[in-house]
Amino acid sequence: MVDYPSCYLTSSFLRLSVVRDLSLNGFRITGLSGLQPKSIVMVRLWLPGQEDSVDIDQAVVRWGNGFEFGVQIIALSNDADSRLALHIEQVLERKVAA
Repeated sequence: MVDYPSCYLTSSFLRLSVVRDLSLNGFRITGLSGLQPKSIVMVRLWLPGQEDSVDIDQAVVRWGNGFEFGVQIIALSNDADSRLALHIEQVLERKVAA
């Protein structure tokens, strides 16, 4: 469980959001509007302790429920993939140590 500031962009609009339940394959997003399954989005995510955002170039909505929806990551740069993986590894290490 995480609460990271983010925004998502479709072909029609840009919305502020919060990323939750982050994993290497996808995550849950809470926003001001929901999206239908199979929608394609670009997500910009701000991880704690990192200056630059992590950009998920392409994600597909797998489920939606009101203002929440789950996405599966389809495409991201090698740098974004590495930064995301390192962050998740650090979060898991902190949880094991606690």
